[in-house]
Amino acid sequence: MNISNIILTTALIALTALSTAAQSTYKYDINNINGEDYTSEDGKVVTHAVPDGYPYNGDASRVFNLAVDGHYSGLYSDANFWGGRVAFTTFEFEEGREITIDVACRSSFTTYEILPKGADVYDVKKIGNAVTFKTTKPDQKLTLVLDDKYTKDVIHIFAMSIDKNAPAIDAPDGYVYDRTSRTYYFGPGYHKLTDLGFSDNKISISGSRKMYVAAGAVVDGCIGMNGCTGASVTGRGMVVNNSGILCAVDWSTSGKALVEGITFHGHRAQCWCLTVSNCTNVTFRNLNLVTTRYASTDGIDIINSQDCTFENCFLRSADDAIAIKGLWENAPADCWPNKNLTFNKLQVWNDCNNALGIGAETRASSFENIRFTDCDILFSYDDCTHHEELDERSAMNICALNGTYFRDIVFENIRVNRCERLIGLGYKADFWFGSLQGDQTTPGEIADITFRNIECPANSGSSIANEIRLYGWDGANDTPVKPVHDITFDNVVIEDELLASEDNPLIITNNTDDQTLVYNLYFTNTSGISAAVADKDNPSGSILLRAGDTLSLGNEESAYEIYNLQGQLIKRGLAIQISADDISRGIYLLRYHDSGKQSIVAKRVVKQ
Repeated sequence: MNISNIILTTALIALTALSTAAQSTYKYDINNINGEDYTSEDGKVVTHAVPDGYPYNGDASRVFNLAVDGHYSGLYSDANFWGGRVAFTTFEFEEGREITIDVACRSSFTTYEILPKGADVYDVKKIGNAVTFKTTKPDQKLTLVLDDKYTKDVIHIFAMSIDKNAPAIDAPDGYVYDRTSRTYYFGPGYHKLTDLGFSDNKISISGSRKMYVAAGAVVDGCIGMNGCTGASVTGRGMVVNNSGILCAVDWSTSGKALVEGITFHGHRAQCWCLTVSNCTNVTFRNLNLVTTRYASTDGIDIINSQDCTFENCFLRSADDAIAIKGLWENAPADCWPNKNLTFNKLQVWNDCNNALGIGAETRASSFENIRFTDCDILFSYDDCTHHEELDERSAMNICALNGTYFRDIVFENIRVNRCERLIGLGYKADFWFGSLQGDQTTPGEIADITFRNIECPANSGSSIANEIRLYGWDGANDTPVKPVHDITFDNVVIEDELLASEDNPLIITNNTDDQTLVYNLYFTNTSGISAAVADKDNPSGSILLRAGDTLSLGNEESAYEIYNLQGQLIKRGLAIQISADDISRGIYLLRYHDSGKQSIVAKRVVKQ
């Protein structure tokens, strides 16, 4: 064989191998479950294998494969209440670098959804029993749901950025405490804290000490943070255990505490996962949490704390995803408040209880200046064993077992993909069939609560679907009456209809002919568009648009204007039709000239 034939044959073999490798990512193979340690030649894409010794996967992971540019990422998973397999994986890539993600499924499926609906992905398609798509944006949390089965097999994909601030610490044995930087460093691999000499399988981080969990590392144990004056837990690795709290920040009031970039997994542990108790200036950023055991597996519990920020976090829990509580033993007036709390760009999924919740224990002097903004509630279910029976559970919730004050609380730009009850605000005597007793002997009120730009397009079909339940305390047993009042519903769109008055059958109160406990409900549209532009109280209809859709304005060019929710003119022109891709996700008012009827048409447009 001459040299040219050798080169040609070699090239054909290489081409065939590449083609085979690429095609293999579209087909499920049990041998690819654990993934591979891979770094691309340009250093901009990194995947990780499940490390040797990891004890928790068992058969639970044998549902999906996931490949990034043809290289498999290791999958972790657990079972949920309904027997579904909940898989998840993490990998890293550099912003701007295009990657292709292939998810192959063991079983056949017909339909699929990638959540959240506004995810920055493209070239999405189904190939056999696989879904493939591309992205250039890291630090996205993506979820794939098959055949509309939210309680069955689901995969969560944590496409993280490469950590440019990873410390340059040499750890030939995988773990080391670096005295110079005061950093507990965990390199790639599986690390059980008790095997490293940490008693009770717990590591304590205080003062300005740091803990770094590198990409590809799995730390088995619990993290305790207290007395922080700049302490941090960061990295791109995972913290897991099957017995207790994953990370608890306690009594940190003199400085700052940071937890960033970590993936947490409570594997069959029936307890709260992440807690912030009696703290100030704590930041949780770019975290991922998966815990699927029913119940009491709250995602993040914030307890009598102030001035804390939670941003760009994914939380899947089998109880409250977010719970803000008061747990002191004193009368509420003598307890630290929960105030100045910011929750921004969260994705939450709760198989039980509440998505974004306050309570049920509310022994705090007040709950105030609390902001939930730009969040996606992917799935919110009331209860696995008592579905439709419990009246205090909802996607956005205040449930107060103790008389105290709730004010200046805002839920803004919240996209609710699936839920049962949508909103619940009120006071109760007890919780969970009397197992947790309340105390309403102290005064209080729920007032100045705003729901602004809320989208809830779906209906679960249950008897409490999208219900808004508002219930004041009636003064039973000579206790103080506690009203619910001055509640604003501003551009709340449910099943494509604007919530416009308290006559809407979705709103339920405990008002009676003898006692008004719920009052001053306001229904507004802050678009700022005057009646000369659009009659907001009598729109001619709502239009739901998704990416790729077009909206026809008639058979000939029409003059049109599109206004955002602040009343600003964002687009105008002449067109026969408008592309949904010209506007971002949100709620708008469209005004155009209907030439056929010689009239001005105003419509509300909801872009998903």
